[in-house]
Amino acid sequence: MKKLLLLSLLFAFANTIFAGDTTTVRIHDHTDMTWYGNYDEWGELPSDSLTYQKIYLHYTMGCATGGCSDWDYTSKIIVRHRTGEIDSTLQTAPSFTVNGSVIDTVFFSANPVIIYFWDSINSSVDSTLSDSIQIIRYNDQNNPTTPTDTLWFWQSNLEVFSFDSLGSITDTTYFIADTSWIVNYYNWYTPFDVIEDFELARVITPYGSGLANNWEFTHTFDITDFVQILRDSVEIRCHYSGWSSGFSATLDFEFIEGTPPRKVVKVENIYSGGYSYTSTTDFEANKLYPKKFWIEQNSSNAMIKMTTTGHGFDNSQSAAEFKPINYYLNIDGVLTHTQYNWDADCGENPIYPQGGTWIYDRANWCPGKRAQAFNHEITPFITSGDSVEINIDFQSYNWSGTQTPSYIVECQLFQYESANFVNSAEIIDIIKPSLKDEHSRKNPICGKPLIVIRNYGSTTLSSLEIQYKVTGGSTHTFNWIGNLAFLETEEVELPNLTNWSGTAQIFEVTLKNPNGQADDYSDNNSMKTLYDKVPEYPNTFVLWLTTNAGVTNTLTQVSETSWEFFTDNGNSVFSSGNLYSNTPYRDTLTFTNGCYTFVVEDTDEDGLNFWANNDGGGLVRFRDVGAGWLQSFNTDFGTNIIHQFTVGYPQNTTSINLLNNWTIYPNPTKDNLIIEGFSESNIQITVRDNLGKTIINTQNSNSGFISKTIDIDNLSKGIYFIQITNSESNIVKKVVKQ
Repeated sequence: MKKLLLLSLLFAFANTIFAGDTTTVRIHDHTDMTWYGNYDEWGELPSDSLTYQKIYLHYTMGCATGGCSDWDYTSKIIVRHRTGEIDSTLQTAPSFTVNGSVIDTVFFSANPVIIYFWDSINSSVDSTLSDSIQIIRYNDQNNPTTPTDTLWFWQSNLEVFSFDSLGSITDTTYFIADTSWIVNYYNWYTPFDVIEDFELARVITPYGSGLANNWEFTHTFDITDFVQILRDSVEIRCHYSGWSSGFSATLDFEFIEGTPPRKVVKVENIYSGGYSYTSTTDFEANKLYPKKFWIEQNSSNAMIKMTTTGHGFDNSQSAAEFKPINYYLNIDGVLTHTQYNWDADCGENPIYPQGGTWIYDRANWCPGKRAQAFNHEITPFITSGDSVEINIDFQSYNWSGTQTPSYIVECQLFQYESANFVNSAEIIDIIKPSLKDEHSRKNPICGKPLIVIRNYGSTTLSSLEIQYKVTGGSTHTFNWIGNLAFLETEEVELPNLTNWSGTAQIFEVTLKNPNGQADDYSDNNSMKTLYDKVPEYPNTFVLWLTTNAGVTNTLTQVSETSWEFFTDNGNSVFSSGNLYSNTPYRDTLTFTNGCYTFVVEDTDEDGLNFWANNDGGGLVRFRDVGAGWLQSFNTDFGTNIIHQFTVGYPQNTTSINLLNNWTIYPNPTKDNLIIEGFSESNIQITVRDNLGKTIINTQNSNSGFISKTIDIDNLSKGIYFIQITNSESNIVKKVVKQ
């Protein structure tokens, strides 16, 4: 099933709003991946009549119909590119078959042979004819598998016996065949389209035993450089390496019109596949051996994209899954790049907690996260109209054991024309504030926004004006100073957004005046994102924290866990000092009005309650003085808890009551949603799908208590967003259609 969505001007996916006319195509709509193998589907992508500044793949992983698997398996999204070339496979066809089988030589007679036998029941000699033979001939060499004739003959080369009156054999006669044929073979070729597979995305499934059946998580991949093979009719493969059910895949391809930073000339696979690491010598000589590629005459830029994950650990090195190593990129025998192939942030996984060893850092992957793709610019090392040798070596090691280490490697060479712009900057992402699944662990916030910028021009980017605000609120300006080469990126933490009041829960960023000049290309200078508000707590509340048995030093029994409160300027106002193991703490804390960040750190990165150690369980909660709980934190948190909140004022004073007063139920639902709440003015209720498209839009002219039933029975299963707006404020809540 495929869906083509045409949106213009503003497009919202995963709660981020991009500028530019956008075409979105869905290929694979909740495709169940229930067993090891490939799940293929065709879709219709845009033609090459337009150019695109950005192409995104939004990969939404969910549980399969029967629930999520308990294990961490590799999933890959692949485009099966038809190269336009035709190849063939040599086949052979026999000149005839005998009774449906191919034999070298057949003997037969045109006339039947009478065979005598003794009938013991009647005590007499009886007779029958020899077996018939069906011969099918294939005499058309242009169509060697098409029968040309069917013939019937008689079996010969037989011994025929004579019997006396008592049934004893008295004589034997040998009947020789009058004809024999020797089979001949015709050579012919089966033509086929040459298909080259290119990996677009790789995500490792989470340990799904504790995930609800309606769980979903969206990863977004920038696949702009694959534009040449993302045209017209395409076959998209979801590969699942799991041996149990399972997970689902929903793929949305988003094409944002505009001009890319440089035009792609060619894309080629360098290495592609899974490779066993039996020894360093074998790996380098037979797996990742040097290869030569031709640089086109109109190619002046080049980049290598490398994605490799290590698997297997039942050996002396815990390799390859738990072995941190480098790989080395060599161009024409010269070392140009060294890359540490490791993900050190598994304990900060946004999908948590999980059932397995989700907190353990691994060889460029974590359960539930994407595999990192590393881009290596090799423009200085190529010459147009000449060949280049590319070789990637892995850091050597020796291992022993029963489980051979292995690496899944996808490595591509991209060739480009020169840069399209000289002086330009691009907004890549808004990390904070955001509703994106991938940034969920860092949100919501009440303090410093965090964005990602990229140099979109050939000139080094050294200064940039960044304007940001809440929609309808006052504009803040930050003057960034740095040093970014062409296409380099940087995370930029902006100063505090002190006023979160506005007409909508939408955060906006605009880039201006790169290097103090007008931007050569302004279509990618702006971005918006929806966000949630942080909770508001009273000025005084109690921190309840109980440590577990984890200690940093067995002699002192100092706990692995510590906590601290920071103001929005990063100043510490309260801290735990040394805590001791297996000890309950109750701290009554008083805050002045403001925005605060509560941080819990665990030096062993295994939280206060992890099944795979012997540390036992702890507790972290906020409690109102003399009242109930304000907040209860999950203690299987891995590396840390980062929680922002306000005291004395909400982020938006006109909307906090609206936020607290509205109830949407049942959630999840199969058919109807009931929306109830109180509003002093007219409200508008909007239902949007996971692509940001408006599905339902309804007005309510009443004030006071409002109860509204919305029929969503005809909508597809998935995640939807309910936006409730009145003259004063706006909220967004997520619902799940089962």
